[in-house]
Amino acid sequence: MTFKETDFPSIFKFLKSILREESDPVLIKDILQQLIKLYEDVPLYPGITHMCLGGITKSLPAREVLVGQRIYIRNKGDCYIGTVESKDSDGVTLKHVKIVTSEDELEVGFKEMEKVTVLNEKILEELWPSLVFKKEVER
Repeated sequence: MTFKETDFPSIFKFLKSILREESDPVLIKDILQQLIKLYEDVPLYPGITHMCLGGITKSLPAREVLVGQRIYIRNKGDCYIGTVESKDSDGVTLKHVKIVTSEDELEVGFKEMEKVTVLNEKILEELWPSLVFKKEVER
């Protein structure tokens, strides 16, 4: 069996679709953590992991969320992540809330930067330059 015949390529297709469709970085991180957990639970069977991928997240009407569930709310450009602490007829109260906002521009002083991480998009070129091939331009 070749790599292409396994379910690993479909896992990568799933990851690509998540990155294309989802803008909430916390949700993306949590999906990846769940994917890793699934694979660690059944490492010899990537097909089972693949079968579970579609059910990692689900969208449902806001009124159907339950107390204790971790939810991700998108409101225009902002995302709210938290655990439902209570629920009434008007809405929910979240605990352990994280907010991701989208801003066009933001000034941040160096003193405010606790940790800065830069994405190295040329790591393959740095480690194995002989493996870097030019890709054909799609027409």
